[in-house]
Amino acid sequence: MCFCSPLSIIEPLLVTNILIVEDESIVAWDIKETLEKLGHQVVDLVGSGAEAIRSATTSHPDLVLMDIRLAGEMDGIRAGAEIYERLNIPVVYITANADERTLERATQTNPFGYIIKPFQWQTLQSTIKVALQRHRSELATNLNRSGLTNTLNSIGKGIIVTDRQGVVTFINSMAQELTGWTATEALGKQIGDVFRLHWESDGMAIENPGMRAMRLQQPVNSPHRCWLVTKYGAEIPISDTATPLYQSDGEVVGSTIVFDNNIERLSAEMDLLEHNQDLEDFQLNLICQLQIKTAEYRQATACLEVLNNIFDRVRTATTETELLHDALQHLGMALAADYCWCTIHDSQDSTARIISEYVNTEHHIYPASKVGQKINMLRYPQFYNYLCEGKSWIDPPAEITPEQYLGLVDPAAQTIVCPILAAAPGAEYALDRIEDWAIGEIGIVNTGKPLWTSDQARLISQIFSYAVKFFR
Repeated sequence: MCFCSPLSIIEPLLVTNILIVEDESIVAWDIKETLEKLGHQVVDLVGSGAEAIRSATTSHPDLVLMDIRLAGEMDGIRAGAEIYERLNIPVVYITANADERTLERATQTNPFGYIIKPFQWQTLQSTIKVALQRHRSELATNLNRSGLTNTLNSIGKGIIVTDRQGVVTFINSMAQELTGWTATEALGKQIGDVFRLHWESDGMAIENPGMRAMRLQQPVNSPHRCWLVTKYGAEIPISDTATPLYQSDGEVVGSTIVFDNNIERLSAEMDLLEHNQDLEDFQLNLICQLQIKTAEYRQATACLEVLNNIFDRVRTATTETELLHDALQHLGMALAADYCWCTIHDSQDSTARIISEYVNTEHHIYPASKVGQKINMLRYPQFYNYLCEGKSWIDPPAEITPEQYLGLVDPAAQTIVCPILAAAPGAEYALDRIEDWAIGEIGIVNTGKPLWTSDQARLISQIFSYAVKFFR
């Protein structure tokens, strides 16, 4: 192994505790000496996969340098996968064999780096730096996920998310209240155990909507007059919508179930049936209400899809504009919106610039793209002061709306404009708080859809505000 540059001129990284796994003692000591000259601390030298797992468990290093070719039953790839899965310690593989099959096996274990022997100290140092930065980013993203729990709890409907095997991975507070299962009890269980449905008429079990949505690869609703069996055996009439979750390549990776207690509607139905008053009008009205409820659930499900997309893209997006553009496209498609746009403010010259737009070309034709156009915010103080207070416009009056937006909307459609919020200039940064300061806005145009509420508009604002905070 050759390191062909003097190490005394290197400005070292913060001291990193590293475990070296290498069954060739001369090579292992050579790597150890180089790491120490680079400013790192070597916590142990081991030569087998089993020793690597034991040492990592007791020493808890910041990073493991793992040789793929190890003597014994357990090679470096298997040992590295177990260390990362059990201890969440990043692993960088080193090997003199870079054949395609080895690369494929190593890649499947989600490694944080891959170095081919012989290597130079610059390669080793940069690989360690990138691996540590990626690991810190993943830890921060996981912490930010927990901050979204309050947002999902504020929706006011039960929400359960599963993985592709139907195992519960998230349950919000309303779902816990309706099912009787706490989050600690429900997480890791099969969805069929936590969310059990049966027919009102004969008590026959109904296929779980989350599993059905994944099987059919499309949104589904449970039949009318279905009942939820709680953990304690009580029965609650509910209505629900289940939607499959997809990853970027189109593969189904889970499902989301949004549901609500239906007892009030059913009680009203029974009262009307008993009194035999305006039965036909009641039935027509009920169908209309169900259609609106279903569409509202789909709006909530669309928001969850955008959240999942942000989780996936925040680690790969290279710019804030790229992240917002991708989230806007996902939102427009998920809502089947007519038109969406995203604008970012420039506080220095008091302008707002349109950076992205979504057009539903299947049903609507809009003017030429206005991406890149600027709006003088000082000309529309009432419109922008309202947004800067953290409030959303629902069908803003034409006389106060920027003229650039008037050309984008359909008079027959409903328009909402939601602020993107971030910390005010000079404010202390906090992961669990967004100050009331608008740095941009999201606009949505819908025709023939259920009317938006202020709570739904606020949720859209929170989602895109979290996207900005994640990236920053």
